[in-house]
Amino acid sequence: MDAITLIRLAVTVVSERLMTILALGLSFGLACWVMRDPIVERIACLFIFTVYSYLLLIVKDAKHESKQKTE
Repeated sequence: MDAITLIRLAVTVVSERLMTILALGLSFGLACWVMRDPIVERIACLFIFTVYSYLLLIVKDAKHESKQKTE
């Protein structure tokens, strides 16, 4: 493996983990905001944001795994 391939692999791994950590942190921050004044609109906002952010991560992970299987 040459250096560029190794760097590309490292950036991919870091970016995937960083996206997961960012989604978790943003969900936690939004949950803290919701718990200050738990009204229906805020709870719905938290639910929608959390579901969509993790669905995007799951879809990206599934595409990444299928791409690795074909290589």
